[in-house]
Amino acid sequence: MIRKLSITLLQPRCYLCDMPIDNPQPFLCLLCLQELPYLPNSHCFRCALPQRKNQQQCDECNQQTPPWQQLIACMSYTLECQYLIKQYKFSQQPQLHLLFSGLLSRTITSNIMQHNYNLPEALICIPLHKKRQAKRGYNQAQLLASALSKQLQIPLIAEKQFIRARYTAPQAQQTAVERCANMHNAFQVTQRFSVKHIALIDDVVTTGETIKAACLTLFAAGIERIDIWCIARTLAD
Repeated sequence: MIRKLSITLLQPRCYLCDMPIDNPQPFLCLLCLQELPYLPNSHCFRCALPQRKNQQQCDECNQQTPPWQQLIACMSYTLECQYLIKQYKFSQQPQLHLLFSGLLSRTITSNIMQHNYNLPEALICIPLHKKRQAKRGYNQAQLLASALSKQLQIPLIAEKQFIRARYTAPQAQQTAVERCANMHNAFQVTQRFSVKHIALIDDVVTTGETIKAACLTLFAAGIERIDIWCIARTLAD
């Protein structure tokens, strides 16, 4: 009886439904894992937004092409995904990077097999300003990038080479116009890169203003192709 009770108390529980987990990863039960809001197959390869037409790139991206080449995301940023990412970023749950990196690695591998996707030469993450990182205790994008680097055997560019130069207000509190202004001159490269094709890692892409600003800074430092890898994509602003 004592042994059964200790097993019950120590057994991990699902972050979404709180049921005991009996599978290799200690974060979600199999049912919740299966029901995550994975992106539909019919989405634009450039911005990852859904589209009905049978074409790789949507009309919006054809009219105003984003600076990155391809955006790969695991999920849409719906309620379940929002809860998990907020736990990851704001509730001192850095271990969730193992869940997210596993899901994203699986999505990237699928792109390699189905669409002949060419992996980048190196990975880099969206940096946090040193004040925000000190307050949070970690950079969630850096943890994700580090895990992906190991899983996919791709070099990770050092944090000190790409920094957040200005302390900016959180993007979630801004309108679309304010987000653009908020990111002006927000990033800085401290050392030019020897690679030409990179993947830029972030947790969530909403309007894309953060990654646009990051891309422009990275291009100015000699990068020629940037892909975006993220956990989730907001499908409607």
